[in-house]
Amino acid sequence: MGAMKNQKLEAKDRRRGSKRPASGEMADWGSAEAELLRKAIELVCKSQGAIRFGYTRDGGAYAVGIYENGESITEYVKPSEDIDEYLRSIVRDFED
Repeated sequence: MGAMKNQKLEAKDRRRGSKRPASGEMADWGSAEAELLRKAIELVCKSQGAIRFGYTRDGGAYAVGIYENGESITEYVKPSEDIDEYLRSIVRDFED
């Protein structure tokens, strides 16, 4: 992460009163396998659902929301966990 972007994030955190994760490890969707992201989107949407990808407020974890049949869940995945394996589990859950 560039120094300028890091300074902006720190300033934003000060305004919010939040802190970065103690581990210093940050979630980064750019590290996820693109084909797994595409497949998860495809399968969830084919089942008449929707999927949302984001981060926790402090950036310390991935946040994945799945909407299906009028219900929604949000799951959180730590950066120390294998995000690709998590995406594989979504693909397995929604495959026909």
